Amino acid sequence: MGIQGQSLQDLAECALLHDNAVAQYIQEELQNDALRNGVTKLGRHCTIGEKILKNIPFHNDVSNVILYPPHENADGSEPFGKQWNEVPFFARIIHMCDTIDIFCRSMKSDSDEWKRTEEFVIKSKDKLFDSFCVEVFFNAFSDEKIHMIDNETLDTMLWKKVPRIKLELNFAQIKAIADLFAHIVDYKSPFTSNHSMGVAEKISRFMGFDEDICQKMYIAGALHDIGKVAIGNEILEKPEKLTDEEFKTMKHHAVYTYYILSGIDDFEEIRDWAALHHEKLNGKGYPFGKTADELNKPERIMACIDIYQALTEDRPYKKGLSHDKACGILDDMAQKGFVDSDISNKIRDCFS
Repeated sequence: MGIQGQSLQDLAECALLHDNAVAQYIQEELQNDALRNGVTKLGRHCTIGEKILKNIPFHNDVSNVILYPPHENADGSEPFGKQWNEVPFFARIIHMCDTIDIFCRSMKSDSDEWKRTEEFVIKSKDKLFDSFCVEVFFNAFSDEKIHMIDNETLDTMLWKKVPRIKLELNFAQIKAIADLFAHIVDYKSPFTSNHSMGVAEKISRFMGFDEDICQKMYIAGALHDIGKVAIGNEILEKPEKLTDEEFKTMKHHAVYTYYILSGIDDFEEIRDWAALHHEKLNGKGYPFGKTADELNKPERIMACIDIYQALTEDRPYKKGLSHDKACGILDDMAQKGFVDSDISNKIRDCFS
């Protein structure tokens, strides 16, 4: 289609993030008993997703790209009633690719996959997909290429084609991205939603850190559990105590956080503050077994804040503890050499 450079990167980012609000939508529907009553609003998660991405920096204007896929058909039948010529070009591409991807995955190991896909796309022309997108699809794909969808090297192949032009962002823009992923993690598993957004910043201000540190602590707090996107919900939302093997898998989220944030330039401090929130002063934490001499103040703060929030939040299997009881447990952990006693005392005063 001739899309390249910054525009191709924007399209790739929109495609990756077009369902960013699905988990939030599902949780809201469940809370409202809407799903149980058979009432669904297909466009709801698109509306939420569009709103969430308003503050995310792109190279070009991507307004309404997230709003309309993946349910807006070329003939205007779903769910906003927009016909193909009223929908942004990127949205039309994402809608078609998303639908075809789902169709192909439903036929795994089918020897007639390409023939069935051809029939589906032709049948959907001017109904689900506009004729121009259909024409380009057949120019781009073939029986051989359709099988790349299940190829283990697909990601590598794609990132060789998609530019990764880096942007220099200010704190407000980084916060917007951090908030996006914090919400994704929280709605992926509301039973373990303690992203510490704002809490780490508040205790840092209470302890007298400068503005630069406080801003970075906010971002570290928002991103510290981003590694949970790689952990299955059967573990994240298990209502009973995890088995030893399940807990071992759960512990991987911290190192995933470390590796994910390692890919961002000038993020070394924030990466460490975020990823080391399960380390202990006695060296028996994870993922790296750091000791007291290796853990700085912000890293110690993140560890204490994570424990405090885990103790005070409700879970399916327990009621959240009061502030005083949570602080009592933190004090006991400090006496045993797990966490910093000075920070434990500051949490008691800050959140009393």
